[in-house]
Amino acid sequence: MEETQKKRTAREKKARALHQGKRQRLTQQAIVAGAAELFAERGFGATSLDDIADSLGAGKASLYYHVKNKEEILRLIFLTVLTASEEPLRRIAEADLPPHEKLCRAIEHQTAVAADRSPAMIVFYREQSHLTGPFAKEIILRKKNYERYFEQIIEEGQAAGVFQPDADPKIITFGLLGMCNWLSQWYRPNGQYSPQRIAALFVNMVEHGLLLASLQERSS
Repeated sequence: MEETQKKRTAREKKARALHQGKRQRLTQQAIVAGAAELFAERGFGATSLDDIADSLGAGKASLYYHVKNKEEILRLIFLTVLTASEEPLRRIAEADLPPHEKLCRAIEHQTAVAADRSPAMIVFYREQSHLTGPFAKEIILRKKNYERYFEQIIEEGQAAGVFQPDADPKIITFGLLGMCNWLSQWYRPNGQYSPQRIAALFVNMVEHGLLLASLQERSS
């Protein structure tokens, strides 16, 4: 009986030590990753700071050392996603490539982003309505800056005489991003098409449309 009690006490001490270790290693990055998993699984509104703290093996007071509230965690998730998505797109837009090639690569990039089923990406496409005030304005501005890379590519193609000159770059950008971003709602990793195959279909539709060349000639 005494031996069993000693073992129990030893286990409890070990658990406390591990728990304390988790608290010591708590970082803003760990909070963002842990919260993203819970927000993706339960939704932002159904997840509390206590839930996030429990999932990290920490006290709520430890979270307040790194973040002010739950909405700030959501903001950090959005900024993490935008930062990771922006850099590849920026490199595409600024690359020494023909505008047509840039647009194809940009569509491929955006399709891969929207097909990403990681927790942070699920939250990004689903929970923006919970950002308010300055946080909401900040994310809207960052998204506009992101859209600007697509507009830049289209304007470059128009100046080079390879894209239709009367097409509004902003409207075309909205259409392209809407087409790609909708994957976040319907794409399944175990489905028939890979993101690369879907991107190829999108690119082909942008380049050639759906109408067969023979019918285009007949209708002209």
